[in-house]
Amino acid sequence: TPAWHMEAIARRIWRRHVCIPCGWIARHLPRHCAIFEPGCGSGANLLWLASRGFTRLNGSDIDETVLAFSETLQAQLGHSLNTWQDNALAPAHLPENQGAILSVNWLYHLPGASLDAFFEIYKGCLSPKGVFVFDAVSHKYNAVPKNQYHTDDWRKPAEQRRPSEYTFRLSPQEVAELARRHGFRVLRQTTTHSRPQRSVYMLGRKRQG
Repeated sequence: TPAWHMEAIARRIWRRHVCIPCGWIARHLPRHCAIFEPGCGSGANLLWLASRGFTRLNGSDIDETVLAFSETLQAQLGHSLNTWQDNALAPAHLPENQGAILSVNWLYHLPGASLDAFFEIYKGCLSPKGVFVFDAVSHKYNAVPKNQYHTDDWRKPAEQRRPSEYTFRLSPQEVAELARRHGFRVLRQTTTHSRPQRSVYMLGRKRQG
């Protein structure tokens, strides 16, 4: 499997933008509700939820190799996930009546991706009380020197630097406005002190009336 998947698992406890969303789901959602994680990678987040008693766990990823790795992890840990190969930006299969859509550490890495399009694609998957739980790179990263370049290339000559791996950054106000446009509201927002700084959001449907 790609090395960064292994590192993400080994260092998971320090990745607060991953732990906070999963912890919120475990504290606030009933164990019988369905969870869907597009871009699930190795399934580490879903397997953590499985260890907390969730059983209706769904995930998709574009990479066959990492999905095979996920199957190995499932067998070793004694949990079962429902995973399939799919392009999360243009999915061919979407589950229905999900209690939560979980998305961490991938959307803002993809050129051309946007939170607006993500909401449009996945809001139909949610049950009436379903929630979005996700992280986003903070707009404050725009003030960091060399933020327009890939962090691995900061020490290289300017002509050798690639564009930043963080393709979009959002303020809480921007996230709240996008949520409102799609019929949702911010239930909670938590800022991490990672580099780059990220915010974790939990969105529920807007109240009627």
